This record gives sequence, structure tokens and C-alpha cells, in this order.
Amino acid sequence: MGIGVMTTKDSIVAFGAHPDDIEIGMGGTVAKLVGLGYDVNLVIATLPNFVATDTKEERRKEATMSAKVMGCKPPEFLDLSPDEVIFNRRFVTQINGIIQKYDPQAIFTQWIGDTHQDHQALTRAVITASRDRNDMFMYETTIPGGISENAFRPQLFVDVTQTLDLKKSALECFDSQKIRCGPIWIDALVGRCSYRGYQMNAKYAEAFEVIKVSKW
Repeated sequence: MGIGVMTTKDSIVAFGAHPDDIEIGMGGTVAKLVGLGYDVNLVIATLPNFVATDTKEERRKEATMSAKVMGCKPPEFLDLSPDEVIFNRRFVTQINGIIQKYDPQAIFTQWIGDTHQDHQALTRAVITASRDRNDMFMYETTIPGGISENAFRPQLFVDVTQTLDLKKSALECFDSQKIRCGPIWIDALVGRCSYRGYQMNAKYAEAFEVIKVSKW
């Protein structure tokens, strides 16, 4: 894909099952790609509604604020019920329509080895709908949780040293998750970026598994 060299408005689509999933896995990369001139489109499948302080409209508002911080227009909210986020023909067709609409140069989605069933179902649908596309990547699993019998295999590293503060600011938009996930939630995510950065000789990085990539 040539991250770091493109300066045109090529389209990119990043899928997340829930608000904050994209920011957790690739908020720094989203901000970097926007800065490089890409038209990054965020797509969120469902809006959780767990408690009085975590309503659908609050989650929508948080995600919209976060997208603005990263330099994106408001996300496209599919607003599916949890029972509709399942790997079937209807969901694949819906995802296919989104991909055709944006005609992206690259597609990002969640790690298929994640333990969250919504994350798994979304990624299976994205992979199926994108079977004729090149340059597809899966971002790293959610924190907290995400403990799996499978191992995430980082194959693509993106230096986000210059956009780490934007990732943190985007995550700060999610007051509902700071309450639900605890006071060290963002610190843990920054720590992971530090670890991934060390692996690629940078201060901070985000890592991805490659589904398909085309070069030369």
C-alpha cells in the first residue's frame, strides 16, 4: 500500500464492530493516514447500550467526537442490533455495499482471533465481501479482554510516534469506556504502542496482521 508515500485522497475504509474499537486498534494509524492525504472512512456496526451511562446516543456522540480528533468525518453507523451482527449472507451483502460505495485502496478490520463474537463476525463478513480486493489488514485485539487461544501475529508495523497524542485524545472522548474499563485503560493501550514501537525501532507503533497485500 505504500504507507508513508501517498499524498492523494485515496479512499480507505476501517471497520469496527463497536465505537472505540478502531481507536483502540489503529487510532494512531488512522490519524497518520489522514495526515498523508487519505480519505479514511470509519464504519461502526453496532451501538452497545449496557447501562444508563453507556447509552446508544452517548456512544454515537463519543465516536463522532473521536473521529473529528483523528481528522475524519463522522463514522457511518450501521446501528445493527447485536443479533444482526452475525456472519451470514445478509451481513456480507451489506458490507459489500459499503465497500463498493467507498471503493477503497485499502481495508482495515478487526483481528479474527479476537474472543468477542461481534468482532469475529464482522471480520468474517469483511473478508468475504472483500475477496476480490487487495491490501487488507487486521488491527490488534481489544484491551481490556481479548485473551485468546490464538496468537496475534504482527506482520505490518506503522510508526505512530507523531500521532500517538491524537490516538490518546481520541480515546479520551470515550467517557463511557473509561468508567467501564478502569483508570489505566488508556495507559495500557499506550504501553502496547510502546511495545510495538520497540519491535520496529520506533518510539510508538501499531501492528497489523496481513490478510492480503499487493506490491510490485
